[in-house]
Amino acid sequence: MRKNIHNVRKNIADRKRKKVVHSDHRKKSPVFSAPQDEEMHGYPPLVVTEKLKSNSKKTSSVIRVQALASILFFVAVLVSEQSSVAIAEKPREWVSSQLQEEFPFAKVTAWYSERFGGALQLVEPKNGESAEEIALPVNGVVTQPFEHHGRGVIMSTEQGEQVKAVKGGTVIFAGNDPETDKTIIIQHEDDTNTTYGYLSTIDVHLYEHIPSQETIGTLDNKEENEFFFAVEKDKQYLDPIEVIKVDEGS
Repeated sequence: MRKNIHNVRKNIADRKRKKVVHSDHRKKSPVFSAPQDEEMHGYPPLVVTEKLKSNSKKTSSVIRVQALASILFFVAVLVSEQSSVAIAEKPREWVSSQLQEEFPFAKVTAWYSERFGGALQLVEPKNGESAEEIALPVNGVVTQPFEHHGRGVIMSTEQGEQVKAVKGGTVIFAGNDPETDKTIIIQHEDDTNTTYGYLSTIDVHLYEHIPSQETIGTLDNKEENEFFFAVEKDKQYLDPIEVIKVDEGS
């Protein structure tokens, strides 16, 4: 009887021991996972930590903010195109106009010339520069005086007449004007702008430095030509007759 009880106790103890060993083996057995793409191509596996997850969230947030800012900027430009406000009517044209009207090209060119001994050239100059002198842009007579429209004078000239700059300066406009067709505007060091309109050809380029009495364009090769000439300072037009001695005829 005692022998049987001893055997039962031994069997129970053996079963408990086997359970503990089996449990420890399960705890220590490695857990295998499927290989990542990096491991399949010979690179170490990508370990995603909480810090990386946090950085990823921050990056996504920044991208969303940038995308939102881009959308808002696009909407702002679209609204500005439809706005009646002068500064927002046409942003590109406004910026270009402000650059032409406000930037002192002629003064910067003069400063550069005094400092470095040569004219600052944004465009290659033409050969030769004459001395500064005030003279008529064309040979002709005034047919419409300044009082006619308050901007400038209209002169009658000979056929194929060459148009010359009255003073040295920098070209700030060279193209078609709604009122005076092919037109050139030159900015001078004394803060004046001279305008030459109704041209047949334009022989200068934007931001080119022009010496005094340099040919900048020509008029049509016909018997009766009209030429527009204006002088502007501080955004006010001046009578060219008071600035330059003009032969005023009928």
